Amino acid sequence: MKVPINSPLISQLISYPKLDIYEYHNRMIDLYKIGVKDAILEGPTKVCELNILGKGHSGIVLKVNAFSKKTMALKIRRVDSRRMDSLTEVFNHKLANLVGIGPQIIDNTNDLILMELITGKGIYEWLQDPTTFHLLTSTNIINIVNQILEQCYRLDVLHLDHGELTRIDNHVMVSENNHISIIDFESASTKRKPCNVTSATQALLLSGGSISRKICKFINLKDPDLLLNCLKKYKKIKNRQNFENVISLLNGKS
Repeated sequence: MKVPINSPLISQLISYPKLDIYEYHNRMIDLYKIGVKDAILEGPTKVCELNILGKGHSGIVLKVNAFSKKTMALKIRRVDSRRMDSLTEVFNHKLANLVGIGPQIIDNTNDLILMELITGKGIYEWLQDPTTFHLLTSTNIINIVNQILEQCYRLDVLHLDHGELTRIDNHVMVSENNHISIIDFESASTKRKPCNVTSATQALLLSGGSISRKICKFINLKDPDLLLNCLKKYKKIKNRQNFENVISLLNGKS
């Protein structure tokens, strides 16, 4: 369902979770400034009985149309967020964009982030969905894991720690053509020691959770201890050679 961005129906989404008239008024001005025309009430998450793309501790994400007629994603800072604005998230997200990671940011204000719409499924849903069962081959799974870790390596080189990759199901999308996107830089920081490769490898292969159990059915990890040792060496010295040593184990080499 498509509704104008100024529709009373979605006022509580613009100022979520509690309608604040002052915030709503300011955000409406900003929405017109960045060219948002309509909200498209679609997505897997329900808020205020309306379908949206997602909800987190600090923001909600809507599918929107711009005056340019392009369909995009809009992240709106929650009025109860402990973060005073979205500017640090925007800075870190744009850093990731510099190395081809994450949906491209189109525009932003203090409270709004307008970005490229990423289509696909979260990695957990992709692994469980019966409609993608035919794609679950060792070749495809290894390709997906390699893509994720390659993007994590680029983030490590940037010295940008994503901060949430231990909860990888909420932060990696898989497209219809099996390309991956790391999303949501809300908790990212350049002030922490980056641990993207180690966090993602743990979540994908070593945690024993539902995602790693599924993936390990397709990746023959002969010696988990050897992988752990490679990760320890990589953690000490984050260079390409140590990263390649990790990748080689996933590809059945040693």
